[in-house]
Amino acid sequence: MDDFEELRHLLLGPEQDQLRALRDHLEDKEKRAREVSGVLPQAAKLSAERGAELSRALQPVVADSVRDSIKTRPQVFIEAFHPIIGSLVRRSITESLRGLMQALNQALEHTFSWQGLKWRFEAWRTGRSFAEVLMLRSLVYRVEQIFLIHRATSLLLLHVASDESSGKDSDMIAGMLSAIQEFSRDAFHAGADAILEEFRVGELEIWISLGRDAYLAAVIRGNPPRELRTTLDEAIENMHILKGSAFAKFDGDASEFESLRPELEGCLQMQYKGNKAGELRLTKAWLTLAGAAALALAVTFLFVRSQRHWDDFIHRLNIEPGIAVTSAHKGWLSASRVTGFRDPLAADVAPLTRQMGMDAARIEFEWKDYLALDSISVRRRVESRFGVPAGVRVAVAQGILEISGAVPYEWLERVRKEGKLVPGVNSLAERALTVTYDPALALERFRAAFAPPPDITAHIEDGTLHLSGKAAYEWIAPVREGATHLPGINALADQEVQVAFDPALVLQRFEGRFGLPVAVNAVVQDGVLSLSGEASHPWLVRVRAGATELPGITSIEARNLIDLDQTTFQQSKSVIESAFVYFLLGKENFATEGFAALSRLPDEIRRCQSSAKRIGTEISVEIRGSADAVGTEAKNQMLSEHRANAVRDFLVSCGLDASMLKPVGAPTPSAAAAGAKPLPEESARRVGFHVNYRP
Repeated sequence: MDDFEELRHLLLGPEQDQLRALRDHLEDKEKRAREVSGVLPQAAKLSAERGAELSRALQPVVADSVRDSIKTRPQVFIEAFHPIIGSLVRRSITESLRGLMQALNQALEHTFSWQGLKWRFEAWRTGRSFAEVLMLRSLVYRVEQIFLIHRATSLLLLHVASDESSGKDSDMIAGMLSAIQEFSRDAFHAGADAILEEFRVGELEIWISLGRDAYLAAVIRGNPPRELRTTLDEAIENMHILKGSAFAKFDGDASEFESLRPELEGCLQMQYKGNKAGELRLTKAWLTLAGAAALALAVTFLFVRSQRHWDDFIHRLNIEPGIAVTSAHKGWLSASRVTGFRDPLAADVAPLTRQMGMDAARIEFEWKDYLALDSISVRRRVESRFGVPAGVRVAVAQGILEISGAVPYEWLERVRKEGKLVPGVNSLAERALTVTYDPALALERFRAAFAPPPDITAHIEDGTLHLSGKAAYEWIAPVREGATHLPGINALADQEVQVAFDPALVLQRFEGRFGLPVAVNAVVQDGVLSLSGEASHPWLVRVRAGATELPGITSIEARNLIDLDQTTFQQSKSVIESAFVYFLLGKENFATEGFAALSRLPDEIRRCQSSAKRIGTEISVEIRGSADAVGTEAKNQMLSEHRANAVRDFLVSCGLDASMLKPVGAPTPSAAAAGAKPLPEESARRVGFHVNYRP
């Protein structure tokens, strides 16, 4: 074996060493990680050049990683985004506050002036809003829409507008702008890089700021300053810095440029006209506004306090079981009004109204009936329908009616039958329940179920039904069987009941259980069943074994009843044992008269065997062969055995069971032994039969 191992090492040793080295290399995760890190940058670069599959594959993992990192270490992301988020938030808040203050100043300035009244009339006449007329009359310029359009495909990448409703046809407008650019270059034979920088359409001007892969189109109302051109140029340059590669690789998916929306929204600028003469009016307006605000503040305080009191009152009504408020109107100069739903068993609202300090005379309540399903209302409904006896505890939780304590049987049965008919009760639960029974009611149930005879006296004590008097068996039997099944009856004491039996009914029960053969006459008298006539043995055995178990039969008198099967058996046995089969002199052959007797035996043996089975016995037939005194004793013995076997063989050929037939040879003394001359007596040349039987 060592030589074989050495030979295998010599032949396969290098390959095994290589396999072990390769396995160690694969199992060394640190070494594999260093190797993958060496090729990972180049693999990522090649994958990016081939397509965006790697980016799409890493996106869910990176997103989950960033999400988990933000949850566990948010401070890292706060510090990373702080330089840009801070400036963006500050600029957004500043612009929003500036616009709000400017709009408020203009509204105040023009609301309480003659000019403002004229502008309100103009708004009413033209159907415009006052704010729109105010804007048009005081506006210097406003950038209403900004389009970011891809130069190569002319597709709209992003669109922002000061009015959200104006962006419905943004894709169509972007296509139109690109078409205008193409038309201008073709019409004037301009170069491919030439661009139509601005043009006017009615009250609107369109300014275009060109970038390397995309351009901005600004829709401006009014007379914009040239500084706005600088703002647009800086915006398009910043966008190329942020999304230069995305512009160059654009494949039709514009969702990647959604992050540039803050840059575009920064270009939605506006400017309104200044008015030095309006400063005085503005001061007066502010003073008027301050006075009005103080008055409004006082009125508001009183209103809020009263409204809070009203709200607390409505809340208190709503949490009251069985009451649901659908509407509540507080009348300041007229009566207040409360409408809703109220369960018929809910508490009266008048005491509750006074308790909350409200004037019930100044509140009109309008309630509609409904069935509340909260636990308290459902419990009130159960108590109203069934009542709650002393010692019984009732609770309702999530539609389950819980019953516990000492519960009267009659009350419990009613709740079991009708409990689910109560609105809000879905099921019943009986917990730690003890059922109590009223003896008088239990006795009423017994009388209703069994209708006691006039001679019977009954009363119930400690759950036991005591009976005394005289009653027919037909009444007491079902009482013994079913009285303890009645609620409130646990035991039966009927020792003092004298049971009377009707002979006709006793005989009817006997016939119903055993049947009555046609040849049998039965009479019952004083508990004795007298039978006469003829009957089969199995029927007689069943009667003797079970008749005294029947109520009303104490003993059986069957001396005058003939057992037909026993009689048949004895007759067949007598016929078989009186039959003889005769043989020829000195031979085993049947004599003529012997064969005639033998032919009648098979049927008789079968009849005897059948009757023996019916009386519960088993028979065997002994075939006794014999011979006359002529010849030696040994020869006569053999001849008698042969004659018995011949009879047995004949009977077997007739279909009888061979095991039932027992052939024997009877010894016959020889004449020499007797000292006399042998005589060929015919009575000795025969075969006889004997029937043996056992249970």
